[in-house]
Amino acid sequence: MDSRETYFNKLRKKNLRITNSRKAMIDVLENNHLTFKEIQTALAKKGFTNISTIYNNLDFLIEQRIVVELFINDTKYYDLAIDNPMHNADSHIHVVVKDTNKITEINNTDVFEFIKQIPELKDLQIDYVRITIGARKKKTY
Repeated sequence: MDSRETYFNKLRKKNLRITNSRKAMIDVLENNHLTFKEIQTALAKKGFTNISTIYNNLDFLIEQRIVVELFINDTKYYDLAIDNPMHNADSHIHVVVKDTNKITEINNTDVFEFIKQIPELKDLQIDYVRITIGARKKKTY
């Protein structure tokens, strides 16, 4: 089963509609971290230009935990959450390389487990852990 079917099956199980615009949004977000403007531009190339529909579908996919919002350097990005090999809808680590503005992901469950063991958090149920790391390439001399 391809990754798109994972998203569609999640919607089907809840008897939710899989519209062409939702399919297109999943397509453009696959393996990408995009701003709303970048999503809008990519969808326009596929013939989807109604901004309200884009906003509504984005909100819908966030609500269904298919898409997650990321806030990096005061900019909101969107990323697919299901079947992402680097994270799930709740816990993930993103590294922003400031030299290139490239966003990469790290999947290290040891980090999440370590954080959950911090004494100040012992009486709390941790729902998610989201970490953003800002970095620059090391200078070589």
